[in-house]
Amino acid sequence: MTTKTANSVMESTGGAKKAAPNGGSLAQAAEQWTEARLAYPLYAALATQFNFAPLPHAAGELPPTRPTRSVFERDLKWLDSIDEQLRAYQIRQLPPETLNASEGALRAFTKRQLRKPEKVTTDRDKIDLLLVQYFALCAPEELCRQESKLSDVARILKPVLPEASATPPEWCGQLGNIIEDLARCHSLRDMMEDGLLEQGRLLKESAGPRFYEPGALTAFCRFNFLLRRAFIRLLHADLSAAREAVEALDMLGVKTVDCRRAGFSAAETTVRLRQFCQTWRQPFQKDYTESSVSRAFEQLLALRADLEEARGSASTAAEEIFPNTGELASFFAPEGEIGASATKATEASKSVAARPSSGEKREEKPAKNGRAADAAVAPPVAPSTPPRAKAPAPAAEAPSKPAAVPPGKPKTAIPQAQPTGSAETDKCLETIWEQLIAAPPSRGRSMSTVVLRDTKVLLSSWEVTAFVSEGSQESEDLRRAVVARALLAVGIDERKRSGNSNELASALVLARREVSYFQGRVEHAKQSKNTEAAVNLGISTKRLLAFIEEADKLHP
Repeated sequence: MTTKTANSVMESTGGAKKAAPNGGSLAQAAEQWTEARLAYPLYAALATQFNFAPLPHAAGELPPTRPTRSVFERDLKWLDSIDEQLRAYQIRQLPPETLNASEGALRAFTKRQLRKPEKVTTDRDKIDLLLVQYFALCAPEELCRQESKLSDVARILKPVLPEASATPPEWCGQLGNIIEDLARCHSLRDMMEDGLLEQGRLLKESAGPRFYEPGALTAFCRFNFLLRRAFIRLLHADLSAAREAVEALDMLGVKTVDCRRAGFSAAETTVRLRQFCQTWRQPFQKDYTESSVSRAFEQLLALRADLEEARGSASTAAEEIFPNTGELASFFAPEGEIGASATKATEASKSVAARPSSGEKREEKPAKNGRAADAAVAPPVAPSTPPRAKAPAPAAEAPSKPAAVPPGKPKTAIPQAQPTGSAETDKCLETIWEQLIAAPPSRGRSMSTVVLRDTKVLLSSWEVTAFVSEGSQESEDLRRAVVARALLAVGIDERKRSGNSNELASALVLARREVSYFQGRVEHAKQSKNTEAAVNLGISTKRLLAFIEEADKLHP
């Protein structure tokens, strides 16, 4: 802090030499004001973008170097008011050229958050984001490409966190396990299936005040950076796999694909699907909400699954006619380009086949209790009777077994819709159970699809396990979550097909009621230190919330 700045504050406050306008020393006041002026551009951008409050100075101008007492107090109070309103996801929405415009601005902005004496959850989330943002801005490019060590992170964070330590507390040890799991992921689906994001979030929530220990802040900053880098890598892998699957389908002569699971039509053209893959953008800048982002990535993963499923079916059918891949490619190639297309098709086929699909588990990864290993490795043990989900309303008499399916009618069809209630949830649950038992997940698959009427519903490995194994309270909760999501998916599809919103309305009532129950169960699992149950049900609940958000748009 310069003597000139301190003197400026002294002069502006009437020359008092012992007390600053806020009751502290003049040196502290000068430091506060210098920090406030550095951080002001970020605060002004946030206040303008989210209409928090009118700017205290003209747009594009900084606070004066020598403030009067009233300006000093007014501006610091204004900054505090913005901090109270601000949330982490709003910082993330700032354009990169604004957030990363100045190391000094980001440093001052972050130090203001760290200096807050009594921090709440929203402060933790902001600090968590800002530290990794500062590291990403200041770390040398070569360090960003390497496996950054804690000592590297501590060194880069010193200007904003002088106490940064390369020795993490013992309770942060789980972060290392999550980072190891990240390295084995081949798709965002793998990350979601293993609940890696939720595991990290639960560790932060359970830390309480310990989160702000210098060693913990350093460890979480490194974890967040490696998580972000892995996320980008996996996202690119999923987009690349989807594009390659579209190209492979074209080579096989397939021009339309059933992509209803991803929100497209039952006969979506490969031309439109290719365009979607090429122009897909992360919803980070506009209309950002946690559920909208989750839904966007779920759609991408579902599209990859749909495309690879279609490619597999087309390849199998084609091989029965043309056992030789090169011959098949030549048959479908444009006239005059047969030789080149044959070579390209062979290479594309090898490339796509070599890449793990979005539903395949990494075999080298150790199995986790109650997760993919239960559903994907060991054959399911069918209960003597289908598991029953306790309906939130008074239970009605259990329905009898569905009538025999007429010849030619798809086995997965369910009876015509009835008002959603305990009987309807029981029928839905039984239909799902029968499909999973009839076609248990094959080894190496982490996801399963069931069909209710014409609606495809994707189930995670832990959700499959909840249906095909003897139930516990956690299994019952997961079954209820799947049933609520499935009924909502059926209602959404019916609304889109026919315009009838009766099913959707009743499914929404059930889903909202169930969400409240599930959120309570997740909190109970957290308090009981049952991380597995909290992660599993937490992910299933978020998926249900994403469906509710989509349903609300169709049924306001």
